[in-house]
Amino acid sequence: MIRRSLLEFTVLLAVAVGLSVGSWQLSPREDEGAKCDPEGLEPGYICFDEAKTLPEVVWVDARPRELWERNGYPDSVLLTDHPSEDFSSLMAEAFEHLISAQTVVVYCATEGCGSSEPVAQKIKELDLLPAEQVFVLHGGWKALPQK
Repeated sequence: MIRRSLLEFTVLLAVAVGLSVGSWQLSPREDEGAKCDPEGLEPGYICFDEAKTLPEVVWVDARPRELWERNGYPDSVLLTDHPSEDFSSLMAEAFEHLISAQTVVVYCATEGCGSSEPVAQKIKELDLLPAEQVFVLHGGWKALPQK
C-alpha cells in the first residue's frame, strides 16, 4: 500500500514538473515583449529595426540617471522627467545633440513606463526638428540590443 502511494505520488510529481516546464517554455519571455510590428504601431512610435536605419539619430534615455549610467544605449543622452532631476538642466546639456539631429528616438524602461511620451512631447515643443521626426521607441529599453 505504501509502495503504491509512493509510486502514485512520484508519477503526479513528474506530471506536475513536466507541465510546469512546458508552461514555462510556452510563456512569452521578457525579451520577446520588445517584438515590434511596424504596421500596428500608434503614430509617433517606431521599432528599433527601423530606427537604427535612420540617419543621424539621437537616442534619448528617459529613465532615471542611475539606469542610464549603468546601461544606457551607446551615445544616448539623458533627458528624463524623473523627479530627482532638473529637466531644464538636462535639456540644456542635451540641446547640442538635439539641434544636430535629423531624428530623435526616446526610450524608457519598458513599453508602458510612461516617461517616453512626455519627454518626446517636450522635445517636439522645442521645434528643433519636425515633430514627425521625434519618436518613442516601441518596447522601451528592452527593445534595444543588450551588450
